[in-house]
Amino acid sequence: MQPELAQVSPGDTVAIFGAGAIGLLTAYCAIQLRGASTTYVVDYIPARLEKAGEIGAVPIDFTRGGPAGRILDHCNRTRAAAGIAWRGEEAMNGVNCAIDAIGFQDRAFTDPKREDPHAVIHALSRIVNPTGRLGIAGVFFPHDARPNDGLEARGDVAVPWGDLFRKDITIGMGRDHDKRYNTQLRDLIIAGRLKPSAIVTQRLPLADAPAAFAHFDVREDGYIKVIVDPRL
Repeated sequence: MQPELAQVSPGDTVAIFGAGAIGLLTAYCAIQLRGASTTYVVDYIPARLEKAGEIGAVPIDFTRGGPAGRILDHCNRTRAAAGIAWRGEEAMNGVNCAIDAIGFQDRAFTDPKREDPHAVIHALSRIVNPTGRLGIAGVFFPHDARPNDGLEARGDVAVPWGDLFRKDITIGMGRDHDKRYNTQLRDLIIAGRLKPSAIVTQRLPLADAPAAFAHFDVREDGYIKVIVDPRL
């Protein structure tokens, strides 16, 4: 369960980069299971951002401005509206937990057609509060098949370790096939506490699977999570 990587707890503020199936389910669990007070979800595809809003998150479209700055501005406005004042100390004006739900296929904030696997980790390091938690749920490979430079060709990412070290950030990493939470999640679904079907956008017959994947592969608006049912 991805919120576990960032140790999301009741009342935490959370920022999730990526509104695909993993990012949306991470936001859903952070809100429904972990009691996050505010959850931001960053993406650029309208249907995904709309779905993030439907499950209770604050959608952030990175094509409308740098997502880190927009999240920090929203945090500041929210706290100012609540009458929270700082007495001279450095303001904890970011989020408690930040999660990368994209991985090596991160898109450049200024040009979504171009990949930039370094962009998200730098944004996360900027918005996570000192002593905060960082979760890496996205997939990274030893070698990038379509690198932009020599660093990416080796499967390396430029990480702002200085900022993360200075802030004393805890980092959790996991894989999609992690089975530690399968039983708990199954029972929560059976009990009606969780409804992962909230992010399903299409239910299609098996014959439509190739076309559906082609739509999803190019991030076509409206294709987020497709269920292929042979009975249809």
